This record gives sequence, structure tokens and C-alpha cells, in this order.
Amino acid sequence: MDKKQRILDAIRFKKIDRIPTTFRATDVFAKRLLDHFKIDTKKPLKETYKELLKLLEVDFWSTGSKIDKFHTVKPNYTGPKPKPPYVADSQLFYTIGINTIIGKETLYNSEHEIHGENPPLGHIEDEKEIKEGFLTSKLNDYDFNTVSDLYPNEKKDDYFICIGSLSSLFMMCCYLMGMENFLMFLSFNRKLAEKLIHEIGEFAIEFNRMELENYSDHAEYYGTWDDVAGQNGLMFNPEIFKKYFLPIYEKMIEQVKKYNLVFGWHCCGSVNEILPDIIDAGIDVFDVVQTSAKGMGIENIYKLYGKEVCLHGGIDIQDLLVKRSSEEVRKEVKRIKELWGNSGGIILAPSHMIVPECPIENVLALYDELNRS
Repeated sequence: MDKKQRILDAIRFKKIDRIPTTFRATDVFAKRLLDHFKIDTKKPLKETYKELLKLLEVDFWSTGSKIDKFHTVKPNYTGPKPKPPYVADSQLFYTIGINTIIGKETLYNSEHEIHGENPPLGHIEDEKEIKEGFLTSKLNDYDFNTVSDLYPNEKKDDYFICIGSLSSLFMMCCYLMGMENFLMFLSFNRKLAEKLIHEIGEFAIEFNRMELENYSDHAEYYGTWDDVAGQNGLMFNPEIFKKYFLPIYEKMIEQVKKYNLVFGWHCCGSVNEILPDIIDAGIDVFDVVQTSAKGMGIENIYKLYGKEVCLHGGIDIQDLLVKRSSEEVRKEVKRIKELWGNSGGIILAPSHMIVPECPIENVLALYDELNRS
């Protein structure tokens, strides 16, 4: 069974030869692993990642929301560029006015994007200050270039072309208005919050339509993310999610399903209060399965959703991979194999990007144990 078919069959709950896997990690840890295997780190990762995956016996290198990091397609943006210190971020948030800066991690000499700096709508107090159509007016600034010739030298069963930009509804609200402001308005100035959600929803649905019309002949996986939860539960009343955000997601999922793409939805934290609703809306994959969060233990998740939606993730990086022994990692992998077997329904992966300090031997144990018969 080739790796792509293994993933697709797992998503569809079909019989598979083994549980499929993905790898995802911070750049710092990825470099450590490349060094461990004596793979040239001076070359671009696009040129060496397949060698690393082969050594690990891993199917794909994923991101937080996309199943294939190296084959994710986004439109070109022809509008104005951000002014320093703000940057054109990888998520395209800058294209709708969200400010991103580059944060520096001195301990590991690394950089990362920080979204939502100096939120442009952070000063407003009345819904009338939000101009109708202020986001949809930007749609003409996107050039949905063809994808047909992007990967001419690769076999199609080696990759998934992924799409799904600018669809993080709650987080886009927070980045534009400031998270504290937006959460406060959800409780004390609902009309203002409703107006922003409406504008973002109108933009996201139309952007989604354009993306699908231009990319659906080649794309196979639609991945989005929206971190509406924390370690102990949702950041706001789940009824608010169901009233305002869920209907927009239902429309987006309906759009995606018309083109027969897989729909993956990522949310960190404890999401049991709304996960049944988003599953009912039609998602195919739930990502990241943060097992260290309240009520998200792997056995409970299997009991609640193991036959309802394919899971992507499930290997804790907050404690298990970072602080425990390789034998404990192997024990957890064995437990997951016993729960799911070869009947599909799970793509095993770290629950988030593997952090720099993670012991290499634990990651090696994870994939070695999974691939043992």
C-alpha cells in the first residue's frame, strides 16, 4: 500500500496495512534530527526532507493543519506590502490587515512569527466603526495562479496538494481586534463582536469559493485551524461558537465537499464541548488531539470519537515526548495500536510541532514502535 492511499483509507475508515504517520517539528528540532542522521543541513529542507522521512519510516511531513507541509498552495497577493516592523507572514494574515512581527528565541537562535501585534481594530468601541465590506473589498488583490505544473518531477502518489488559507475565523477576529478586546465584546458588546464575525465570515466564504474554483482540480486536502480552546476548555461559552462560528464553518465545509476534498480542522486544547458539532458539520479529520488537555486522553477520545472522525495527532509533546522515557513512548504507541488496529480512523503524529528540547531517542522510539509488526 502506498503512503498516500494509506492516509486516504485511514480517513475513510478502510482496512490499512498499518497506522499511517506524519512528522511535524520546529525548525530547531528538525535540524537536530537531520544532524543525527548526518543529512546535510546546508541544503534547503525541501531537498532533504524525503530522506529524513524514509529513515524514520514516516508517510508525510505535516504542519499544524495541513497533511503535507511541502505541497501547500496559496494565492499570490498583489496588494500593498506591510510596512516595517511588520512582515508578510506565511499565513497571509497581512493581506487582511493583521500585523505580524518576527520573534526571536535567543536560547536556540531561532525565529518565529507573532501574529496580532498592534491590532488595527483594537481601538474601536462601536459596531458602526467597522466598515461594511472592509474585507471582501480586498478579494480582487489575490491572484490564484495555476498549480498544474508546480511539481512536474514528483509522482502524484508522493504528495497531497493542500489548500485552506484565511479560514481561521475566531483567530482572525482576535488578531484584528486583540484577543482580550474580542472576548470582552463577546460578553459585553455583542453587536460589535457580531459585526466583526459577520465581516470575517463573508470574506472567508468568498475567499474559500475562489480558492476552490481555482485549485480544486489539483488539491485534495483542505486544512484549517482555529484555536478556540485552552488546556481546560473553550475560551468562551460554547453556545457562542455554535451560534456564530459553526454556521460559517458549515457553509465552508459544504463548499469543500462539493469538490470532494478532505476537510481537516485543527484546534488545540480541550474541545469536547463543541467537537461533536463540528464533526456533525462534516469534517473528515480532527487535528491535533492534545491528549494532555482536560478530557482529551487518548482512550476517552477513542471512546467518544474513534468511529466518528479520523484523528491526526495523539502523541503528547507537552509531557510524553519531552519528559518521559523512550519505553514510556513505546507503551503509549502500543496502546494506540491496540485501540485502533488496522481499521483506519487515525493518523498518528505528535500533537504539535516537536519542540527543540525533545530527546531524539523518544522520537525514534515513536516511529520505530509504530512500524513494528
